[in-house]
Amino acid sequence: MTASRRSGWNSLLLSGLLAASPAWADELAGPRYQIQGFAAQGLIGSTHNNFFGDSRDGVSTRFTEAGLHGSWQALDAVRLSGQILYRQAGESDQDGPRADYAQADWQFYQTEASQLGLKFGKVKLPYGLYNETRDVPFTRSGILLPQSVYVDNSRDLLLAAPGAFLHGASVQPYGAFDFLLGWVRPDFDSPSVEYSFLGNIRPGTLKGQGALGARLRWDLPTDTTLMLTHADARADYSPGIGDTLTAGKVRFRNLLLTAQQRFDTVTLTAEYGEPHFDNTGFGPYFPSSHRTIQAGYLQGEWRFLPAWELMLRHDFFYRDKRDKNGHLFALTTGLPAHSMFARDTTLGLRWDTTPNLMLRAEFHHVDGTGWLPGPDNPVFIDREQRWNMWLLQAAYRF
Repeated sequence: MTASRRSGWNSLLLSGLLAASPAWADELAGPRYQIQGFAAQGLIGSTHNNFFGDSRDGVSTRFTEAGLHGSWQALDAVRLSGQILYRQAGESDQDGPRADYAQADWQFYQTEASQLGLKFGKVKLPYGLYNETRDVPFTRSGILLPQSVYVDNSRDLLLAAPGAFLHGASVQPYGAFDFLLGWVRPDFDSPSVEYSFLGNIRPGTLKGQGALGARLRWDLPTDTTLMLTHADARADYSPGIGDTLTAGKVRFRNLLLTAQQRFDTVTLTAEYGEPHFDNTGFGPYFPSSHRTIQAGYLQGEWRFLPAWELMLRHDFFYRDKRDKNGHLFALTTGLPAHSMFARDTTLGLRWDTTPNLMLRAEFHHVDGTGWLPGPDNPVFIDREQRWNMWLLQAAYRF
């Protein structure tokens, strides 16, 4: 699809969703079914590097999100739900409309205090605090989620996948517990994911072979949330014509720890993980490696007025825990050391102008290019270590 046609579809879809009124949404809401939607447009400017389009020393308008969500209580114990999503994010995401997820949830056991169920279909993946709702701007902690944990380069891998999850919940005097445990086939075959795992877009195909996922959450009576998330994903690479790589394998494992404390007007959140990344069998041009990533963030949100919120966050990302500043990587490859890390300090402001319209502004000061979108910055050596970024976003929901 050409850029002009994408832009035309973008404008048409965005205008259509924004034209929908809350009254129309109410007509589609019933006791057993519901339809909701959202649309958001962002502006991005940056220094030295591009993010979601040609933002370097300019303004990129190529960050657009729109979605239509529906759910239907088909039976007392069965709920069907899904979402159609349109998303454009520079060169990293140009796929346009897609089925974001489509799942059935069967609640086969339920009492006053406990329940058990099974989700299956193209299911949302339980990863950390924000992943299951990351596509809806109103549910995010900022215009961008902390890139150390919710890397947009790997969004297709983390978001949703065909599979099934057993889930359960129980409410006790000492808090509410819920868990998910299941298997999915994740999507590794996208340009941004290939950049993340193989360092470039390759002529072959990186195909997910399966992943195990589990999450345990505990909501305490003290307005505290504690969470453990485990993920173990594998993929195989099939070389293409003229490929310098041979048939190899990729494995990604992580145990993510989450803690959140909510006060009257302040929310503090921290997440930390040490993902293990292994690649083997790709041949001499992409040697086998086994490294431990280190990633985490600390975030504070202050609702200083009913309609206004201030956010401050610092997050860090190191591609190799044993080579945090990339010195060894630079010595052995001759490539910039700053591609192995990123430290980001973010200041954000949110204004809920009406219950349906939200405006946001955000500033990032970044040291390193560890999670910089590869498709937007194809010339590796032209990326610069220290850069700034500002974002504006308007979001509407119905």
